Amino acid sequence: MSGIVGIELRRSSALLAGAGTAVLGAAGLYVLAFTGQTGLWDQQWNLLAAFQRIMLVVLWPLALAAGAWQAGRDRRSRIEELLGSTPAPGWRRLRPSALAAALGLTVGYLLVLAAGAPRVATAAGYPGSGWWAVTAVGVLALVAAGFLGLGVGRLLPYAYTPAVLGAGSLASLLAAIEATKIGDATKPGPALLLPFFTSTLSEFQTVGGSVSAGQAWWLAGLVAGGLVLYLATNRLVRVLAVVPPLLGLALATPLLTITAEKAFPIDPAAVTEVCTTDGGPRVCVTAAHSRTLPTVVAPSREALRLLAKLPNAPASVHEAVPGLGRPQPASEAWVDAGNLSQTDDPAELTARILAGAGTPLCTDDDESAYLDVLRARAVTAAWLYGRHPAPGPAFSAAEQNLRDKMWATLVAWPAAEQERRVAAVRTAGLTCGDQAAALGAGAGR
Repeated sequence: MSGIVGIELRRSSALLAGAGTAVLGAAGLYVLAFTGQTGLWDQQWNLLAAFQRIMLVVLWPLALAAGAWQAGRDRRSRIEELLGSTPAPGWRRLRPSALAAALGLTVGYLLVLAAGAPRVATAAGYPGSGWWAVTAVGVLALVAAGFLGLGVGRLLPYAYTPAVLGAGSLASLLAAIEATKIGDATKPGPALLLPFFTSTLSEFQTVGGSVSAGQAWWLAGLVAGGLVLYLATNRLVRVLAVVPPLLGLALATPLLTITAEKAFPIDPAAVTEVCTTDGGPRVCVTAAHSRTLPTVVAPSREALRLLAKLPNAPASVHEAVPGLGRPQPASEAWVDAGNLSQTDDPAELTARILAGAGTPLCTDDDESAYLDVLRARAVTAAWLYGRHPAPGPAFSAAEQNLRDKMWATLVAWPAAEQERRVAAVRTAGLTCGDQAAALGAGAGR
């Protein structure tokens, strides 16, 4: 059998399909380097595995079309009648090509993982948990596409079948993405039955074990159904090819009611704090960002020195993780997790920690309120830093003019009043209050 599979690998489209998967997948990873967005996948093995699953929106139709093309080989070679006259059962003759297709697609998918491995190995502070299961389900999804392509291609062995199948499946998957967006975002429901993820994960999330298990049942059913459809030699058996997918769907049904929080939960190990131990003011980041700790220490301690001018000043700096719901102690300064990766300038990082007087951003969905809070936080950071504007990105002339007016209003008050208002911004931030109103320096409310 192994010798026959080797021949199939050399002479069929299996290797070409695997190579196409590897090249297209690796290109999908590294094309983000041109826009500086490799952080979507290179911070963790978990993120890399999840991003690979997102790329299945393109790789799935490719595998489907490749399978259909392989299934039409006998007709293109005009040897259907010749092979049909041999005494060996048809399923025995077709089985090696199915194994070759599965092997080619599997190796191609794993090569994409290998292509991203060097960056992850150098950038990841914490590997993430469960990434191997996410990868295994991705392999299963790709093999399912290949086998379904083989089955449909043998059922409809026409020259146009691969193109129609590939283009049609791509259009269907894109339509499915749009359809699932309409539903309740807190309940992914049918979106979890798609072979790919419809959004990226944060470095603090993982894929729930129940999700991987449910998807594995569903995709295994598709694998079995596609294989039966490909190997079947009579109409009755082909009809029975729908049974494995239906059984897999039944076993995966609990996925339809699972919430987003359970589907993609916070990984406790990723949010565990890693802190300095050198005797200086304590600076802590999450395990997911542990590689950034050496570069965060100096800016964080500078921020603590500047915050010391406020009453009940914080004594340590901690990375704030969204979604944990843990209240901020008054003795701690918090910095939004995103700020750690958005700048390499120590002075700008210090200013980002000072924004909101050492509290993370917290506001509602009202756009005007959001902008007011951002301006109040920036003016607060400038006051603590000692100059306006504080180090950071440039803004439009109109936006900078609004911030200049807020700054002028703040510094026009007596020094004691300025300190009181900045302290009020911190107090409001500790309880997710209205920081713009607390500053009251022309925020428009």
